Amino acid sequence: MVKPERVKKVEEIKELLKDAKGFYFADFTGLTVAEITDLRRRLREKNARMKVVKNTMTRRALEELGYEGFSEILVGPNALIVAYEDVVEPLKSIFEFKKEVNKTQLKVGYVDGELYDEKGLGKLSKLPSKDKLRAQVVGTLQAPIYGLVWRLKGMLTSFVVVLNEIKKKKEEVE
Repeated sequence: MVKPERVKKVEEIKELLKDAKGFYFADFTGLTVAEITDLRRRLREKNARMKVVKNTMTRRALEELGYEGFSEILVGPNALIVAYEDVVEPLKSIFEFKKEVNKTQLKVGYVDGELYDEKGLGKLSKLPSKDKLRAQVVGTLQAPIYGLVWRLKGMLTSFVVVLNEIKKKKEEVE
């Protein structure tokens, strides 16, 4: 018989994962309460959330949501980190924290339908954020337009100079 509190925990985990763009599992052993609090604060700033979860409840929630391949990963103490907007920014925060503290380890991440190990997540963390990518695309699209505007302006300026020279020559002739 299933206990109601376990069903409630599974539902909480499912609710956490419902709107997720990506999620990661980390081993948090060895971290102090202050360090976990610091990591949670950093993740909140990047619109991500961290929750220490029980493996059996998490496994059941993932299965009910249709995620597969997490059975071997959900061993030992795990923290579930869920990214709700940009999947890269929370990773950057995690790797920055990891570099400072050197105690935590990312086990696996699920981003855009793909499972990534810690090495793959490290590569993802080096990508620019969505905002930076958007700015680069806009800049790339605007560059030819700016070039065209400056060339047209130069042509108009030259045309005006030529007209002024013609006007001066006509005034000299008269």
